[in-house]
Amino acid sequence: MRIKNNTLDIIALTSSLICAIHCVTIPILLSFSSLSNLYFLENPYIEWSFITVGIVFVFISLWPSYTRNHHKIKPLLFASLGFTLIAVGRLEFTALWEISNTVIGALLVSLAHYFNWSLLRTLYHHKH
Repeated sequence: MRIKNNTLDIIALTSSLICAIHCVTIPILLSFSSLSNLYFLENPYIEWSFITVGIVFVFISLWPSYTRNHHKIKPLLFASLGFTLIAVGRLEFTALWEISNTVIGALLVSLAHYFNWSLLRTLYHHKH
């Protein structure tokens, strides 16, 4: 299970980072008139897909690691805070509000998976 969770954390960490990069770069790219045809990348379905994938990874990676292996709450707290910021960003008070909350939230979710991966590695190395 450790190998599977390590792989899931790496995939989840990568997808969260891609989400953060997407949220930062798309508004910048769309602001250039020659790239305005990239508007399809600011699609809510893409955004909700990233959020859904992120939540799925919490339930298939972070939660089992917490309950079966390391029993450290830090990854779950970072993921919860990250998804809370992403949800608050959905309120769309301003573009900066949405981008800031979403990017910081995605980075916190990435950190949660990094911490989980690190805890699992430490446990694995202590057992061998």
